[in-house]
Amino acid sequence: MIHLSHAADASDGGIATAVAGLRQAQQAAGLAAGWVTADRYPPLHRDHQLSSGLLAASPPLLHLHGLWRSPTRCAPRLVAAGIPLVIAPHGMLDAGALAISRRRKQLVWHLWEQRALASARCLHALCAAEAAAIRALLPQAPIAIIPNGVNTSVASGHRQPPPAWAGTIPSGEPVLLFLGRFHAKKGLAPLLAAWQAAAAAAQRAGWWLALVGYGDGGALARRVAAAQARGELQRLLVLPPAFGADKTAILHAASAFVLPSFSEGLPMAALEAMGHRLPCLLSDACNLPQAFSAGAALPAAPQPAALVMALERLFALSPAERAAMGAAGAALVHEQFSWPQVAEQTRQLYTWILAGGTPPGFVQLPAAVTSR
Repeated sequence: MIHLSHAADASDGGIATAVAGLRQAQQAAGLAAGWVTADRYPPLHRDHQLSSGLLAASPPLLHLHGLWRSPTRCAPRLVAAGIPLVIAPHGMLDAGALAISRRRKQLVWHLWEQRALASARCLHALCAAEAAAIRALLPQAPIAIIPNGVNTSVASGHRQPPPAWAGTIPSGEPVLLFLGRFHAKKGLAPLLAAWQAAAAAAQRAGWWLALVGYGDGGALARRVAAAQARGELQRLLVLPPAFGADKTAILHAASAFVLPSFSEGLPMAALEAMGHRLPCLLSDACNLPQAFSAGAALPAAPQPAALVMALERLFALSPAERAAMGAAGAALVHEQFSWPQVAEQTRQLYTWILAGGTPPGFVQLPAAVTSR
């Protein structure tokens, strides 16, 4: 089978990280999993060349990740040629995501996106909340609920290189980490407002905030620099994106993680943070209710007042309490979000799509099918 997405680098956000991890886990489990990205083709002829390349490859099944781009425009042609299709929207059908560029998405939905999604044998949701959002738009679609995974081995105690803030943040002072795209939906504006409001508490407790990411052309860094020139947003750093060993180093060196998003599918950064034993501040939109029930996260709604309360709760935790939250997160990730478990679920999904029979227990069928 072949995975299909827009890109294999940061330009596709967490999707690229998720697909890379899933493919690696599937290959380790003995599945022949390839990966094709649309950005390998020039924009002018992308749809035609992408479709032609996939038709020539003739995979037994295609697992498409993400919406609103060339892969879904090509989907009906590929299905018409007899290639079974699974589509994973990765949170892009949630209400918060649909509200971004709403008019454009409404047009695209009617032109091709709805037809592409309806042509899939099954839709792949990352969590129950995403499945509900998909069901509201596509009531007749089978939906498999399979989460993103985490490579739990990266959280081991191997010696790490110094983090990106080494030399700026004094050694031993706790760091609250944001890691990901600098996008409005991530709740960065209310986080900045809350950090300024909680400045005195952060100073007393010795905390810093490190924003590590990309995707806004430097707008966030300029905004923070202007605020700091006015004497605001102290003990805050904006740092470039980190990948591979550099990302592991900052996760290892951080003291806690924050993601007050307005809209998510199932955020890889939050799973990785828990895998690295970091206590988390998460909004409900992160779709990780298990993190709250397990005691691994504190609620952090994307409003300044709510975030101030979350920050002050974090600052009041003792090192032992933070360690207990981190251990709870690591246990949760190991039990529910390990890549081998996810790879096995996708194997079961593909087998059902290709061979038929009883669907796996994580597949939700529409009512008309279930009642037969």
